[in-house]
Amino acid sequence: MIDELRHYRFTLDAWEQYWALFTGRCLPIRGNDFGELRGLWYERIGDSVNFRHLWRYESLDARAHLRGELLKVDDWREGFLPQAGRHVSQQFLQVLVPKLGEGAGGLDAVRYLHSYRCPTGKAAGVIQQIAAVEGVARERLCGLWATEFADPNQVVVMTSTDEAPLLALSAAVEIETRRLQPLAIPA
Repeated sequence: MIDELRHYRFTLDAWEQYWALFTGRCLPIRGNDFGELRGLWYERIGDSVNFRHLWRYESLDARAHLRGELLKVDDWREGFLPQAGRHVSQQFLQVLVPKLGEGAGGLDAVRYLHSYRCPTGKAAGVIQQIAAVEGVARERLCGLWATEFADPNQVVVMTSTDEAPLLALSAAVEIETRRLQPLAIPA
């Protein structure tokens, strides 16, 4: 099983237009037929908006197959994609491998994204340390992933509070924390 974390950056004006397009066209076309939508979040930074959404697939092969099938849908290819592309300033994606079941609140409880940038070969040790947290730290932990692509030395953690799991980390590990605002998945 893999998760794909998609990250888009917009100007404020473009965000409003894109969100209407995403909820009015993208989600009705995709549903959960081309991957399972797990969560939607945004953050506003100055005059820009970062939008992230997480999709689950059985495997990389399943993802490739479903994305290929989605491109066969005329309204996706000819309707949504050309309009969406005009609004996006930047686009990034990460392929993530889940390393821990979701916390009690699941991904609905996510309010923070922590990216641990590890030295080469050290991500597995960081994952083991995070997976072993207990007590309050465990209750705050919503998800833990190894990054397959783009940076295999990155660990992604989602929590319900701004505190990244405290670890006995080497000074070489950098942690970046982002405040996420959840967006409801339209019914």
